[in-house]
Amino acid sequence: MLKVIYLRSFFSEEAVNTGRQKELDIAKGLAVIFMIWQHILGVFEVPTYSAFEDFAVSILGSPFAAPVFMFTMGMGITYSRKNHPSDLFSRGLHLFVIGFVLNVCRWIIPETIRTFIAGDAFNMTALHNFFMMDILQFAALAFIFIGIVKKLNIPSTAVIVIALICSLLGDIFLFKSDNFLIADIVGLIIPTNGNVTFPFVNWIIFVVSGFYFAHLYRYLKDKKGFFFKVTPLALAISLTYIAYCFIAKKGMFVDEHSFFFMTFTGMIFNIILVIGWIGLLYLLFNQTKGPVIAFMTGLSKNINSVYVIQWTIIGFLSTIFSISLSHFTEIILLVSILLTSYGLSFVWLTIKKSKKQLH
Repeated sequence: MLKVIYLRSFFSEEAVNTGRQKELDIAKGLAVIFMIWQHILGVFEVPTYSAFEDFAVSILGSPFAAPVFMFTMGMGITYSRKNHPSDLFSRGLHLFVIGFVLNVCRWIIPETIRTFIAGDAFNMTALHNFFMMDILQFAALAFIFIGIVKKLNIPSTAVIVIALICSLLGDIFLFKSDNFLIADIVGLIIPTNGNVTFPFVNWIIFVVSGFYFAHLYRYLKDKKGFFFKVTPLALAISLTYIAYCFIAKKGMFVDEHSFFFMTFTGMIFNIILVIGWIGLLYLLFNQTKGPVIAFMTGLSKNINSVYVIQWTIIGFLSTIFSISLSHFTEIILLVSILLTSYGLSFVWLTIKKSKKQLH
């Protein structure tokens, strides 16, 4: 009880953190970089695959990527000026459409070009992959869910309970179907044997946690003092659990589906990790300025565009060309795709602004 009272002393009666939060931008920026690295290693052949790549995929590209992305997305909804239910519904529908546009750009168009160049049969797997439910489709549902929460004024306690129950349901259910279309569609909600990565019931707890954590974060008047107390404990607890699971191949590291169908226990430890990670980034970079921070902020602001562009580039390269990577060339490819995606995201932003001015 005394510790709770002590922690309350770090908070103000009025909102004091209302603008962009540098540590959140850095966390999202790093999450994007780790995701791109994981995608490269998951798609291209790496004959020299070693502990270096395993760490990049299993640690940086997993606990430090999607959970961070979703938690900060929840925080971003709280901080956004456009968080009216209608805004959230609109953003959700937009992301849902973008998710399937990405599937066309990532799978169908590259395969069509490859077929034309090679003169052989079209690989029907590309059409199947049109129905792939990836992180953008999940994000779409998450925005709609939070929109419903705000529209109906559902109490925070009830929403948190719903998120916890959803996570527990994700532990229990695994729907299987011989019909890939049914498996993919159902997989948007619960784990299935379809082409699914982020089922709603498993992952909504991250968005809800971030959403309500941000409600507290806005009133945090002494970030430095708070994170000096919380960060070491949060990182010690979460990293000990993650290290044990990684070494013993348990929890989220059992097989390729274990991370995406993460258990309730895994979710809790990953949420603790994200809070500790945000705190560490604040403590390390709060006083830092310059091009690196500006770059991370740009990644954070354009995160959806960067995500779509990097997968499109990877889709074209992996479908049309046969590429084998070494340790050196994988880093070169990572940097190249990252910078290209970053640059093109600003080109796309400029185009969108020009269209708005015309109207």
